Amino acid sequence: MIYYTYYSYEHFGRGYIGSRGCECSPDEDEYLGSYTDKTFNPSEKIILTEHQTREEALKTEIKLHEFYQVHINPHFANRAKLTSSSFSFSSQGERNGAGNPCFGKVRITDGKNEKVVYENKIPTGWWKGRSRNPKDYATTKSIKYTRGKMYDKFVEDVNKDENILSLSIRQLAEIYHTTHTSICRWKKSL
Repeated sequence: MIYYTYYSYEHFGRGYIGSRGCECSPDEDEYLGSYTDKTFNPSEKIILTEHQTREEALKTEIKLHEFYQVHINPHFANRAKLTSSSFSFSSQGERNGAGNPCFGKVRITDGKNEKVVYENKIPTGWWKGRSRNPKDYATTKSIKYTRGKMYDKFVEDVNKDENILSLSIRQLAEIYHTTHTSICRWKKSL
């Protein structure tokens, strides 16, 4: 995993400073930010720094946010500045840092029941893990509920014409009224 900070921007317009981790080269990553401002439409991105850990990238993002005062500077689409790197949640599901309410806790099972406890308080007869795979009990209805109607439309459109997958993530996000992250997940699920 490579972690990096970036500046995404509109030509002759506003910008956004953020950090991200990806398994590809940061230059190849199409992600342009987790901004919520609907009037902001970046088309370019500059990689500012690269880091070995998520914490290093977050510390750099905090410094950049503080220096540029992104939360009050009208040039930036950032609505808030990052002020703490006490915990983070990665895409693989690892949770780090004592500030996280799940810090030190694990999911345990006795083969039939599941619960979450502190790692040093696992009762006798219980072990780490799940009693069954969530995919075994996920229903079609629950999957459609969590993905939404636009996911169904996306799958339908891809089945009609696979060329739609050649569009950029940004274009697909605009077409299906969703986030870039959702589009990446949707593509992986095909």
